[in-house]
Amino acid sequence: MTKYGNKKVEPSEAAITAAVMHHWRMNQLPNTLVASIPNMRAHGQHGLTKGLPDLLVITPGEVGFIELKKVGRKLSTHQEEFKMLCIKNGIRCAVTYGRDEPIQVLEHWGAVKKQVET
Repeated sequence: MTKYGNKKVEPSEAAITAAVMHHWRMNQLPNTLVASIPNMRAHGQHGLTKGLPDLLVITPGEVGFIELKKVGRKLSTHQEEFKMLCIKNGIRCAVTYGRDEPIQVLEHWGAVKKQVET
């Protein structure tokens, strides 16, 4: 979050994506992959599917998905359906808000080194 005067400004989903991808590139653990799924505004374009999450995460023996949201935003109906499909099939799926939550998920899932608190 950035402060401009007395006003707090939340980063855009694009800025969150960029920050999370940069964090993974700088702190990735071996045999992992975090990839952005470019699916914004999937309105009938060939190969695009409404509701797909923002990130694909592969760690040893696991695959998961992360949906990145600005604070205060809700999942669309299609995103809820994708989340439920993952749950029903035993696939990791997380909905995160802001910049810090997705990084915590990547740490928990073993995709990045845990940050040492000082």
